[in-house]
Amino acid sequence: MTQAPVSRPAVTSLLAGVTKADIRRDPFPHVVISDALPQELYDALAKSMPTAEYIGERIGKPITSNERYNYMSEMILADDTMAQVWKDFATYHASPAFYEEFLDLFQEDLLANLPEAEKLVGPLRELRVGRRNRDAFETHDILLDCTAVINSAVTGRPSAYRGPHVDKPHKLFGGLFYMRLPEDDATGGDLVLYKYRPGAHKFHTSASEYGDNRFDIDPQFVEEVTTVPYRSNTLVLYPINPLALHGVSVRCLTQHQRRFIALVGDLPRQLFDLAL
Repeated sequence: MTQAPVSRPAVTSLLAGVTKADIRRDPFPHVVISDALPQELYDALAKSMPTAEYIGERIGKPITSNERYNYMSEMILADDTMAQVWKDFATYHASPAFYEEFLDLFQEDLLANLPEAEKLVGPLRELRVGRRNRDAFETHDILLDCTAVINSAVTGRPSAYRGPHVDKPHKLFGGLFYMRLPEDDATGGDLVLYKYRPGAHKFHTSASEYGDNRFDIDPQFVEEVTTVPYRSNTLVLYPINPLALHGVSVRCLTQHQRRFIALVGDLPRQLFDLAL
């Protein structure tokens, strides 16, 4: 007797049904979408999400307290053990179609905050969209990725993975899609949005594991505006600009892992200067 093929939920976009009316502009343009995916699709992704240990073994990164472990689109697609729903989801959310959805939502806000952007990289609607680690800037203008991310268990002492910062200026947008486990009873790990305090401020740089710099700012120069709870099936998405200050709140000691999907769009050059 021939077995029927195992069905899997159809992939839908995280931005399906999201409109400009959903944009919040305090302290910078962003959306926070609860129940962003149909429950069946969310459950299929959540059930088959890799762990920090799985990712760490494959990328050669030891497990330490509250560290970040990234499993990028190309790794997901090349991994025969990853569920097909993950491969379908990563493919769509690093595609020209998803980029168009992002522009439909945020292009006006993006250009309002970065009016020179199209002079620097060309008309946003005409950029050739590729996928990070598959394509290159010789043939594409923006490289997207949809990455499975784990922050490992917190041991030793409570900690924040990262304080206030602005994402790298060569990225067009950033997104977080939270996949918190139901049994995770830890406190912290929320997304904190900030604004600058009056007066001068200065960022400091540190090398990232990808060979470029990341830009952090001392808490004395910023103040908290709002907090987005780390909650399952919740999307946060925003264009990146100098006002897009955010960080992660302190996580308590816990054996639970903080799970999310990161969405990014890399450009070949910076769109702004953080006045270092």
